[in-house]
Amino acid sequence: MPEKQTRRRFLTAAGAGAASLLAGCGSDTSTPTDGSGDGSDGSSGDGSDGSAGDGSDSSDESDGSDGTSGGSAGGVLNMMATGNVQTLDPINAKGSGAGYNQYNKSLMNFPDGQYPPEPALVNGYELSEDGRTYTFDLKEGVTFHDGSELTAEDVVYSYRRLAESENSRNQDDIIGETMRIQHERDASLTTPSDEATADDIVPGSLAVEAVDDYTFEMTLASPFQYTLFQIAGGAFAILPANSVGDVESYDGEYSYNEFFSTAGDGPTFSALGPFQVDSWTKGSQIQLSAFDDYYGEGPELDGITYTVVSDGQTRLNRFRNESAHILEGIPTASFNPENVSIEEQMGNRSVGTYTFGNGTEVNYGEIPALTTEYLVFNTLEVPLAVRRAFAYAMNQHDIAESVYKGTGKPAYHITPPAPYPTFEEGQSGEASYDAHAENGANSNTEFGADGYPYGYGETLLDEARAVMEEAGYGPDNRFSITATTISGDSGYRQVFTRLQPKLNSAYIDMEITEASFGTIISNAINGSMEVFGLGDGMEYPGPQNFLRFLHGSNPSTQFTRWGAEDSYYTEEYRQIAREAWDENYAAEGTTAEDHAEAFQTVEEINWASMQELPFLHPISQRLWHDSVDVEMYGVMENQTFNQVTLDE
Repeated sequence: MPEKQTRRRFLTAAGAGAASLLAGCGSDTSTPTDGSGDGSDGSSGDGSDGSAGDGSDSSDESDGSDGTSGGSAGGVLNMMATGNVQTLDPINAKGSGAGYNQYNKSLMNFPDGQYPPEPALVNGYELSEDGRTYTFDLKEGVTFHDGSELTAEDVVYSYRRLAESENSRNQDDIIGETMRIQHERDASLTTPSDEATADDIVPGSLAVEAVDDYTFEMTLASPFQYTLFQIAGGAFAILPANSVGDVESYDGEYSYNEFFSTAGDGPTFSALGPFQVDSWTKGSQIQLSAFDDYYGEGPELDGITYTVVSDGQTRLNRFRNESAHILEGIPTASFNPENVSIEEQMGNRSVGTYTFGNGTEVNYGEIPALTTEYLVFNTLEVPLAVRRAFAYAMNQHDIAESVYKGTGKPAYHITPPAPYPTFEEGQSGEASYDAHAENGANSNTEFGADGYPYGYGETLLDEARAVMEEAGYGPDNRFSITATTISGDSGYRQVFTRLQPKLNSAYIDMEITEASFGTIISNAINGSMEVFGLGDGMEYPGPQNFLRFLHGSNPSTQFTRWGAEDSYYTEEYRQIAREAWDENYAAEGTTAEDHAEAFQTVEEINWASMQELPFLHPISQRLWHDSVDVEMYGVMENQTFNQVTLDE
């Protein structure tokens, strides 16, 4: 699946991400993923309360079984990465990217990308009566790639790095506003010193403990229903204790660059996945080989090679000439829905064949993704009137049909349909989503009373011009803006291209430029872009996964900068969102009904503030040749290839 998708996972292969910042990936057609597992299939639970649901597609496979390694049966699987391989460090990226889940392993995992999560490095766990303390029983005899045995101290070290290291860009996953392991904060540690943030964690205060060699315990500040989902993510991958000395009380066996590099005498990098890193070059490829001492079943392959191929059409060509075994997503311009033949439904997965124009037939799979494609506005640079004009000019229904050829649902909320909050007994998330977008059902603010205010399934150019004129723009006072799209992504470019003439009639001159995904993320962190296209896949099927970044808390750490000093924001809107979050979600004793109200309010305030303009909830696609025995992934989309075989 593409390294372009994150989050809520930033990709190793696509560039360094930032957990405290909204990030995502674009998709050339169906927002395929790199197997890193953000997107869920959206229909695996009932979506009404964010519960895990069944979601398992009746599969009971797990690469975290007690079986012994079977060695490698042969062959090298040729895969493609969509961007440069920037880092191997799971806390610096989002733990994902080209092959991250092949060489890394977390305590829990999603077998074949299906939820609920299952034990991987542990035999099981116990949860205290107050729902805060998790005690994990680690498997014995689990070996790192360097030959050392996994112990609870390795878990403590890895979690502390995620929370405390200056190299961590994903602190929000472990000490943020949703899953927060108990810890102390000291506002004087960073600037500004008048408000404590995640950066102000007191070293050594994280409530994680190695009770003994094979017992790990962690205590949350408050119960969180998706804890096991969160720690199954790539940012929580376990590394050998003291590998690098970037947290207090660990001197480090290697320098940071020495451990997370294969230069010189490397690799010294060591993890717990079924494949080990042999070599990698940022702009070229990463090569993995079978780890014969892997604790679980397999691996059956000799190795996996991920070659960086940034252009979507080039990836398609390489797949068609069999230089690559698997293709994650078809470029929008080349996809023909009529060439798809679905032969089997496996829960949420649809599997069949795809026939190219020359008659060549390959295996095909698709699954609705818990993903949202959207435009991100830097509110330090783009006034509210301009952001609203973009929204009036966009027709999400037209984009879904004309650009993405029906491989997704038009998006009007940041939260995907299945986990959208519900307000009636027996109501599905999608039904609640549609009712709110179409007519404002269960709205909480004036701005959402009548549904999506910028035109549901239509373009409103008169309104776009009017909002610009009211702000003082016109034929002799136009606004110039640069839109950035991911290199080689025809879908996002088409979205901007379709908007361009409409915006022009509303006194907005838009230039379109391209950049690699890694560059986009870096520039988003630095706040040097005005508007750009990204996508976001869920790490767990709950609205808070996305909405925690949209209510205006700590605005200086968000891509949108909404609410930051000198940004174009409305304090009234921010206060509504902040109060809804703090009082209806974050406060002690709140209920599922309270949470639904908070989520709905934050969605409506995003309409009002237009920080992020959603346009598609995509379907993820995979194509593979007959020579590969691989399952279509499900639900969370991350899949380990330890049981994949080749017949060549």
